[in-house]
Amino acid sequence: MKNLLEVFEKLNTLYQNKRDGFEKSIQHFRAKKIDELYLQCSQLLSDADRLVQELKTEFLVTAEGRTHDAVLKAKITELKKIYKQLVTLTKSNLRQWVEAIVVALALALVLRNFVFGLYHVPTGSAEPNILVGDRLWGNKMVYFFSPVKRGDLVIFDNPTFAYDHSSEAKRLWQKYIGIPVPLLGLGVGPDNWVKRVIAVPGDTIEGRMEDEKTAIYVNGKKLDEPYVNTYPLIAVRRTKGFIPFSSLGPIATPSFLKTETKICHYTYDPSKPFDKQPFYYMDAQDVIREHGSNDPELQVPRTPCFDYRHMVNMDVFGPYTIPANKYWVMGDSRKNSIDSRWWLFLDDKLIHGRASVVLYSVDSEEAFWLFDLLKHPIDFWTKHVRYNRFFTWLNGWNGR
Repeated sequence: MKNLLEVFEKLNTLYQNKRDGFEKSIQHFRAKKIDELYLQCSQLLSDADRLVQELKTEFLVTAEGRTHDAVLKAKITELKKIYKQLVTLTKSNLRQWVEAIVVALALALVLRNFVFGLYHVPTGSAEPNILVGDRLWGNKMVYFFSPVKRGDLVIFDNPTFAYDHSSEAKRLWQKYIGIPVPLLGLGVGPDNWVKRVIAVPGDTIEGRMEDEKTAIYVNGKKLDEPYVNTYPLIAVRRTKGFIPFSSLGPIATPSFLKTETKICHYTYDPSKPFDKQPFYYMDAQDVIREHGSNDPELQVPRTPCFDYRHMVNMDVFGPYTIPANKYWVMGDSRKNSIDSRWWLFLDDKLIHGRASVVLYSVDSEEAFWLFDLLKHPIDFWTKHVRYNRFFTWLNGWNGR
């Protein structure tokens, strides 16, 4: 009896605090001639008032004649249900929209960080298996149930990214949101990279040159790597962005909007003309030529990559034994990839999940393909959209 009375008193306090608001909303519905809501809420308010009076009376009767606890409990449950209905029906449209947006954003944040992710590929380090402009579906659940394996195409945070440690809030914003808000001092998050796992914890890896070609050994065995890019890379000029100014008054132009001409190195099939390339559409006038020649500037596959600052062949390394919770990862396009050869081991804490499917693909250097659609409304559909890559599964390789 005492517990039921406490529950009723708390519920009645909530109801009485909001009753005037319910009345105002009902009168608003009447004034705006929203008849259905007016009639429904009027009836609910009347039912609530009736239940409150009945419960007050029944809790005051003598112990000998009081109503059975089951009946009291049923009426309290009904009052609670009516109260919740009134709260929902009398919310303003603005409040309903705000609540819906907050819930949607919270759900999206959870799904994005712990279940699956949609990723835009900004570089060609995994060509020709993954191209610049591919939109990937990443499986984030897979590594909760099984370990990372050799051959997996893993998605991870740029391991060289420097977080803003001036406050924990700013660091967490970069890690989990990543959208820059300069006016609030919130910086951009790390880029997401895709590389292939070549060696796992406990493996020994070594890079050698054999007959002037690169070779990888894992646990003393030379790898046959069918996934490595066998096409040359061609240098092409590409322009991205809209705004040709570095700032708009006191506000710096965001990098994704600023006009920039960049030199891109794309996978190139020498047997096909520029405008018929299978991976990227190329305009002959944008192709960079060898000095003093009309031949395109090419990088030959399976030749070494050099760190010219230190004059080091980056394909000769090790042997290294991979520590616990670390991995050795490399791009499939070795001539166009900054990977473990430069920064050594990838920490498993940076791994988001496994790249599973190319959902769709747009040949574009823009952060948002909508920019290319606006700039090239006709060519976009005929030259930029790679229809043949839609819903392409990305298969791993077990390295054995």
